[in-house]
Amino acid sequence: MSHCVGAYTPFYRWLIFFGLLLFGGFFALSNDLLAEVLGSDKSYLSGVILFLFLLTSLDAGRRARHLGSELCTASDIAARVREGEQLFVTAVASGVRYAQENAPDSYAHHHLLLLANKTYQQGALCNQDLLLERLENALGRGHETGWFIADLMIRLGLLGTVIGFIFMLGSVAQVSSVDIHALQQLLTNMSTGMRIALYTTLTGLAAGMLLGFQYRLLDQAVDRLMAEIIELSEVHITAQLRQLTTA
Repeated sequence: MSHCVGAYTPFYRWLIFFGLLLFGGFFALSNDLLAEVLGSDKSYLSGVILFLFLLTSLDAGRRARHLGSELCTASDIAARVREGEQLFVTAVASGVRYAQENAPDSYAHHHLLLLANKTYQQGALCNQDLLLERLENALGRGHETGWFIADLMIRLGLLGTVIGFIFMLGSVAQVSSVDIHALQQLLTNMSTGMRIALYTTLTGLAAGMLLGFQYRLLDQAVDRLMAEIIELSEVHITAQLRQLTTA
């Protein structure tokens, strides 16, 4: 449908970004970089961070596709209204309902129906600030979790830094002599702790930033959907809402 052109842009952007991530992962795997990071991290925090990153990234893709579908639905409603289609009908028993049978279950449909019923009950065009606040909370539900996980991965990386330094200090405390063999063993143990500190920090920072970028794309899609629904309710269906006040 022509009115859906551009609606799935957030999802397409996520696909491109995730494809680049897969390419980077394949490069790291083929050059044994991933094996080096996971094998050197005795705290296993790098593996936990990467697992969280993969799961949350796939969830971000699911959300991006769903927001694209919502944008397409909002554009479809706007196109039908511009063509003169009557969206609502009134019934004594049930109040206002959609004229279209089996209307899609979307945020735009739900918000407009709530606004239409509120207008019908009050008998006048009404303020929709509370409804818009409710809509914004519903659209952003789950994004807070994504941002929390992005921050958590960075903190896990910093925790790995502390654990790595504990490994280093522990190896120093175990030194009982200063001969060459003991010093070599000390340097080996200290390098193990240093690898833990550096690899977990690198993994946590990289994963947190990359996940944050994905949720930034989702937030932009939510802002765009909010703008579409506000334009619908404040401009396109105003005449139909005014008719409900005299019904």
